[in-house]
Amino acid sequence: MLLEDYASVMAPAVTGIPGVEVTIGTGCRVIGKQSLGELEITTIETDGELIRVSLEVPLGDIEGYWYPNASMRALPADWSGRDKTSIISSSPLGCVYDRHCKAILAFCFDQQIEESQLRFGVSEEHKSFVIYYEHDPKGPRTIRLATARAGLDHAEAVGLLRDWLRDDIGEPLPVPFAGTVPVYCTWYAYAQNIDAEKIERDAALATALGCKAVIIDDGWQKLATGRWYAGCGDWMADPQKFPDMRGHIDRLHGLGLSVILWVAPLLLGEKSDAYARLKPFAPYHNADGWRASALDPRYREVREHFVATCIRLIRDYGVDGLKIDFLDGVVAYQGTPTGGDIPDVGQALHATLQQLKTELKAAGLDEALIEFRQAYVGPATAPYANLLRVGDCPVDANQNRRATVNMRMIAAGQVIHSDPTVWDHRAGAEPAARQLLNAYFSVPQVSMDLSSLPAVQRDAVQAVLQNWMEDRETVLFGEVSAGLPSEGYPVVQARHQGRLVVGVYQPLVVEIDLDGVTELRLLNATSHERIVVRWTGKSRRLSGIAHSARGDVGMPLEVDTEGLTELSIPVSGIATLSVLNE
Repeated sequence: MLLEDYASVMAPAVTGIPGVEVTIGTGCRVIGKQSLGELEITTIETDGELIRVSLEVPLGDIEGYWYPNASMRALPADWSGRDKTSIISSSPLGCVYDRHCKAILAFCFDQQIEESQLRFGVSEEHKSFVIYYEHDPKGPRTIRLATARAGLDHAEAVGLLRDWLRDDIGEPLPVPFAGTVPVYCTWYAYAQNIDAEKIERDAALATALGCKAVIIDDGWQKLATGRWYAGCGDWMADPQKFPDMRGHIDRLHGLGLSVILWVAPLLLGEKSDAYARLKPFAPYHNADGWRASALDPRYREVREHFVATCIRLIRDYGVDGLKIDFLDGVVAYQGTPTGGDIPDVGQALHATLQQLKTELKAAGLDEALIEFRQAYVGPATAPYANLLRVGDCPVDANQNRRATVNMRMIAAGQVIHSDPTVWDHRAGAEPAARQLLNAYFSVPQVSMDLSSLPAVQRDAVQAVLQNWMEDRETVLFGEVSAGLPSEGYPVVQARHQGRLVVGVYQPLVVEIDLDGVTELRLLNATSHERIVVRWTGKSRRLSGIAHSARGDVGMPLEVDTEGLTELSIPVSGIATLSVLNE
C-alpha cells in the first residue's frame, strides 16, 4: 500500500546499498556515494522539490522495527507506522532487525532539526518492509542518507548511526558529577502541593537514603494549584510556599544536595502577569490538557523570554540546573503560518537552545544541569541538554526499563535518568526495590513522601541505591547489551573494567560470559526466588552473597560455572559475586 501511494512521484535510484531497493522523488537526484567503515552514505539533492526517499527490504526472518519513539508493537503494517521527527521529537533513524537481533536495514537521515515525516511498515502486497521519508526543504537542499551494514548487532548498528549524526551537531554539553547521582524528585510524591518545609524535611531523609540531588518539580511557582498551568508565565516563587526561595536552595545545598528546578518556559497561562504581553505569540491554547497556551518560538520575543527566564532562575535562586519541560508542546505549530522571523518550528527551537547555551556560557553558568524529557531526546539535543529523562510512566517499571535502554542507544554523550520511581507505600520492600531495579541502568530518581515511608521500604531504597553507587560507572558508562527490543529487554547487561552487572526481569535462562570479569552483580527483578544461568566460556569459581530486597538477609553463594546453574536470590534481591580464578 505505502509503495503504491507514492509510485507516481518516485523513481528508482542507483545507490549501491546492498539488498535495499531505493526510490527517490522525481524532483531529487543522487549526487554522491561514499563508504565510511560499516556505513554507506548517499547524498541526495533537490532544487526545492519535496525530498522523498523510500527504502525496501525483503522480510527475511524479520522480528521487528526499532525507532526512538517506538511503541511495544514491533511490526506495524505499512498503512499504520508513522513518526514525525525534528529536534523536539524523536529522530529520523530506525532499524529493521531479525530474531537474532541482527540488523536487516539500519538507516538515518541527517536532517535532525527541521520537521520530517516517516512512514513505515510491512507491505502486505510485496512481503517486504518499507520505509518512506519526506522532508519539505523550502528551497534547494542536499540531504544525506546513512545505512549500516546488514548483519551487525541491532544496537551496534544504531550506535554507529548515532555517532555519525553526532559528528554534525557540535560538542555535547558536559555532564557534571551532579548529573550522575541518585535524585529525589517531588512530582509523584506531592504533585503541585509542595512547600519549602516539606521539601527540606524529605530532602534530609533522601540524603540518608543515598540521594545526592533534588528536583523541585512543578508547584514551586506562583499560582501553581489544581494540577494545571493557567498561572504559568512569570516564573516567580510562590511567596506562601517559598517565602525565601534563595534561602531554601541554600539549605538544600547545606545538606550536600544539588538542586534542579522545574520550568516550562514555553507555557503561558491567562492568570500570569506576562499573559497580556506574550499572548500575541501564543495562539494555540490547550484547553483540555494544560489549560494554558504554548508560546511559538518562531517569534524573537518568545526566544528572548525563554532564555531570560532560564538565566534568571539559575542566577537569582542559585540552583544547579533546570528541568525544562513541555518543549514538545510547540509541535502544534508545525506546518502553520507565522509572523515570526524563523518559519520552521524545529529551526526556531534550535535557535532558542543555541541562544540559551551561548548566554549560559557568557554568564559563567555553562556547567548547569539541563534535563530534557522524552520524546525530545534525539542526538541533536546533545549540545543543549546533558540529562535525558524517560517520559512519564508512573509505577510502570517495565516501561521505565524499556525506555531507558532505547534512550541509551541514541544518547550522544548525555546521561539517562529514569522517570521518578513511585510505588504503593503499603506494599512492602519488594515492590519498592523492583521499581528501582528496573531503573538500575539509568540514574534512578525516587519520588515518594519519604516521611511516611515504612522502615522496610526505606531499607530497600537505601540498599538498592548503595549497590547502584558502587555500580555507577558500569551501568552509566559501560557497554550495555539488552537483546531484542520486541521482547522488552528481559535481560540487561553492562560491562566496565572487570565489573559485570546483569539485570534479570523475566524468568528465563540467562547467558553470562565471565571473560574479563572479576566482580558480578545479579539483580533479580523477577517474581521467582531464583535465577537460572547458562555460563559460557571457561569454568570459574564464584563466591559471594545474595541479599533480600530489604538488604538485611544475606545468603552465601558458592558457584562453579559449569553448564546450567540455578542461583537462589530473593525476589527483588541483589547478589554480589567475586570471580576467584579469573
